[in-house]
Amino acid sequence: MSTLVTGATGQVGRRVLTELRTRGLSAVGASRSGERRLDWTDTSSWKPALEGVRSLFVTVPMASGLTERAGAFLESAADSGVGTAVLATAMGAENGPPDSEQRFLESRVRESFDRWTIVRPNWFDQDFTEGLFARLARSRNGRLELPVPKRSAVSFVDARDVTDTIVAALIDERHHEHEYTLTGPAPVTFREMVRMTKGTDSPVWRYKKVDEAGFYFRATDMGLSDRYVDTLNERFRAIANGQAAKVTEDVRRALGRDPVPMAKFVREAVI
Repeated sequence: MSTLVTGATGQVGRRVLTELRTRGLSAVGASRSGERRLDWTDTSSWKPALEGVRSLFVTVPMASGLTERAGAFLESAADSGVGTAVLATAMGAENGPPDSEQRFLESRVRESFDRWTIVRPNWFDQDFTEGLFARLARSRNGRLELPVPKRSAVSFVDARDVTDTIVAALIDERHHEHEYTLTGPAPVTFREMVRMTKGTDSPVWRYKKVDEAGFYFRATDMGLSDRYVDTLNERFRAIANGQAAKVTEDVRRALGRDPVPMAKFVREAVI
């Protein structure tokens, strides 16, 4: 029996898959073109993808329009005998509108599985090196342009802490029926972040606040969908309002250790 890892090419999914295999555990990555085919929109791919699966990690691309399909897949997984499900959404998802995509998936996981865990990470440290912020900065010669004041703070979390929490939830029943909001140990402003990365190999060297319309134009010009950019702007408003600066103890609660500080991540990322 194996663990099925969705989003296996993403920032978290590929790390979860690697960590499970490093521990000698049977795990398989699922995607439309991966080692095990899984297409949210093709129900005929679901049953073969779930064959021999005992536990499941699920993450769904933000603003993808795939929520209903993913919810049906979760029900199918439970019906096929999958016993444990771990779902990753995002910090604050539990406070969204009742019909929001992420709250819908969280509800479906609770209803479908006896053993479940929900993980809600804040923005990743790795967004500055391999994720959205890095991509945006590279398109502007090292300048990160967001509709957020530079003194706005975020308790960025290291993707390795998120990965370790997910893996622990997959293999240790003590995490069942737990909901973890994962943050770093302290909030960091965008101004401070640029100071830390300036002169390093990071693609983010400078920062500029733009309005939402300006960000929308730049992001869609890069190929990001309208729906995705609208969702990003909602999350940026939460940053500007101070909602992303909250620090929790959930990394320590889940793993028994402190989360990785941003300064340590920056040192390690640019070596």
